Amino acid sequence: FPFTSATQPSNERAIAIDPKIAFGRPIVRRAGVSTAAIVDRIDAGESVAALAEDYDLTVDEIEQAVVYAQAA
Repeated sequence: FPFTSATQPSNERAIAIDPKIAFGRPIVRRAGVSTAAIVDRIDAGESVAALAEDYDLTVDEIEQAVVYAQAA
C-alpha cells in the first residue's frame, strides 16, 4: 500500500501497489482498476458518481484514486 495516512489501517486502504498485479502500477484494490484509468476518465470530463457506478466502487474510492494519482 502506498503511504496515505498513518492513522488508516491497511485493510481499509483503497489503493494498492503490488508487483504481481498490473506490473506494480497503483490500482483500486477492491476492483483491480488502475488509478490511471480513473484519472483519464475524470480528465475527460466524466463525473465521480458515474465512475463509481461503472466500476462498482464508492465515491470515496474514486476520490482516493484521483488524489493518489495527483500526488504521485
